Amino acid sequence: NKDRKALLACGDKGTVKEVSFEGEITKDIWTKRSDVEGITVNPSTGDIYIAVERAQEIHRLSGETESEPVITVQEAAEGRFGNDGLEAVEFYKDDMVFVGSQRGSTLWKYSLDGEMISKISLSSFASEIAGLCYDPEADLLWVTDSEIFKIFLCTTEGELLATYDVPFIENAESICVDRSRDCVWVGSDEDSSKIYKIDFKF
Repeated sequence: NKDRKALLACGDKGTVKEVSFEGEITKDIWTKRSDVEGITVNPSTGDIYIAVERAQEIHRLSGETESEPVITVQEAAEGRFGNDGLEAVEFYKDDMVFVGSQRGSTLWKYSLDGEMISKISLSSFASEIAGLCYDPEADLLWVTDSEIFKIFLCTTEGELLATYDVPFIENAESICVDRSRDCVWVGSDEDSSKIYKIDFKF
């Protein structure tokens, strides 16, 4: 969250919650029937943005049950990506976000006013983009791939720098780099949803 005192978690049945670092749900933020697959926060404003897969849209939360679409990923919408579409959204900088999809391991950069800035594919090493995290301190991007049980570290232009195997995570669909706690948090979309804490030396 904005003050970095808790994690934000979303569910594909249409929920957004705040979760403590001990794994307890501490706050219900938003609930609406919707296929929510990714979540991010603008660290300057605290605004929360979610990736809505079947609509292929990025929404800004504006209330406990309301959300405002701010970006439509036209390629995914017009190409009918369906349940193979948007999986991740991550705030970048200068009012821009990264958006990732399963199909084509596609990584778009969009401005929050809906303009597409760039598009690349990570298919040379990733089978999908399931989760994204931008590390502003290193200016690098972390990517989860739940199909092949890996986490990738790459530049914002998509150059692969490192690969980490996570065979113990059933369905790694989100990631959060936490330098202050020397760890990486990974969310797994399982029957009993889990958040893994992986110690990491940066």
